[in-house]
Amino acid sequence: MRPPNDITSRQRYAQHERHLARVKLVAGLAAIAAAAVLVRLVFIFSDREVRQILEHQRAERYTLELATPRMKGFNVEGEKVWEIEAESLAVDETNNLVTFTNTVATFYDEGEETLHAKVGKLEYNRETRNMELTGGIDMRTADKVDVKTTRVVWLDFYQRFIFPEGAKMLTDEGNYLKADYMQSDKKLDHLEAVGHVFVWVGEMKDTTLIEKHELTREEVDIKEFKDVTISAEKVIYDRRKQVVLATTRLHDRPFRVMSPTGEEVRVEDYQPEAKQLFFKKKEVEVLANHLEVHIDEKWASAKGNISGRILPSRGSPNEDKALQVMRRERTWFTTDDAEYYWGEDYVRTYARTTIVQNERLAQADEITYFGKYRESGVPGLQRALFVEGNVRLWQKSGAWMFDEGLLEGVKEEELKKALREESDVSADRMVVFLNRNDFHAAGHVRARQENRIVRGDEVLYTDGDKKFIANGNAYFRDKEGQEFFGQQIIYTSETEDIEVNGAGTATIKIPEKYREDVERALSRIRGKQKTGAAEATATDGESSTASGSGAASAGSAEDDDRAVVVR
Repeated sequence: MRPPNDITSRQRYAQHERHLARVKLVAGLAAIAAAAVLVRLVFIFSDREVRQILEHQRAERYTLELATPRMKGFNVEGEKVWEIEAESLAVDETNNLVTFTNTVATFYDEGEETLHAKVGKLEYNRETRNMELTGGIDMRTADKVDVKTTRVVWLDFYQRFIFPEGAKMLTDEGNYLKADYMQSDKKLDHLEAVGHVFVWVGEMKDTTLIEKHELTREEVDIKEFKDVTISAEKVIYDRRKQVVLATTRLHDRPFRVMSPTGEEVRVEDYQPEAKQLFFKKKEVEVLANHLEVHIDEKWASAKGNISGRILPSRGSPNEDKALQVMRRERTWFTTDDAEYYWGEDYVRTYARTTIVQNERLAQADEITYFGKYRESGVPGLQRALFVEGNVRLWQKSGAWMFDEGLLEGVKEEELKKALREESDVSADRMVVFLNRNDFHAAGHVRARQENRIVRGDEVLYTDGDKKFIANGNAYFRDKEGQEFFGQQIIYTSETEDIEVNGAGTATIKIPEKYREDVERALSRIRGKQKTGAAEATATDGESSTASGSGAASAGSAEDDDRAVVVR
């Protein structure tokens, strides 16, 4: 701020500057005081937390029997938490350590045994009550899960196991989980794994584990817990909440695994190279950047650069024949965000999606599959596909439908030929009912098959009567180049009948043998309507034109070298 020239203004300026300096001083002192208070609070809470740990440890107690030798640990409620038996022990008074050799350690929760371990060496810290287990470790949980590892650390205050050199957990049925680093609670109900994590459930015959831990509130279906594979950089499994989280560094918001003491467990220390996670359930294989599975809700969500394939399968005998045939083909898909409710047979994508099968392709901004869709006014459950945003369906040939006997009812040879040709449909959105092969497309619809083209604001197809209905700015061109315009066009593919409703025009070809009939008809029209509702010229190589409103119909032209063209 520039000082003024006159004396009075300079005095006011000086007063303003002194006042501003005092305000800055007060604000600075207040900031220093606030910082001091904040630091003091941090020390108070830290001190309180330390006292809480010490009080908790003082409240716990242990008993040491030198003759056996045996040692037992108890919590503040007096419940036994662990028990150690060994062939021999050594006490280091300087470091406050007790070292057991050829040891059996048993851990308890609420009076029940949760884990049993045989180790070559167990080192117990009498101050922190922590343990370190090394040498020939053989661990087994009460749920009959074997734990293979080379080193285990027990943090008593946190009641947590740490497997700093990795571990492999194996069930009697051969299912297992392994990782380069792992940590868990004492019942192994909450597991956090880092670095080359691999989970495999090949088969689960015994339902005791599922029922004991209430892994589902519904009747146990073993099929839902078999043939599942997950590999990832980091995995969290919470058995009580029935949740599995898997992530990689490629995800934009990967979760962090924190040690009980507050340090982040860095995946880079165990797996330097970032890699997408892999998920497989039966015939479905998926690569993605992040995965979340809720077992209780029978729901899974994948995010980030998703790609995968659906391997051929036999399907269910209750499925319609077309779906059974398609299941025998391998299917590839890509998207960026998808979820799957396997209990409801529901799949939805929330990003641009591409699905490819043999010589068939589907693309859209979002795709939803309902395996149990209830359509209004239609009895029973339907299988429906809802496709939204820049939709495209393409098929190189429909020959496979004839090869599999799916179109045995089609009699018209010309239609059979057309159905074997390439077809392409585009629209803003579309619904396909897979049970009966009907579809409803809306928004800038364009369908092409061989030389036939249908356009309209919406197009409906019903497979039962092989009928296309185009509504709003409708257009149809048949294989011979005849064109029809109207507000509604109905095309029956089996008979090749065409009906045009609303104000419309048409360009059609009529066989040469009908030349005289056309000329007489158009002459009568000219005589009755001087304004000329239609004009025609019937000469070789020239065209005849007709227009009108209301409804019109036409059939296909016969094979003739010469024809009259009527527009």
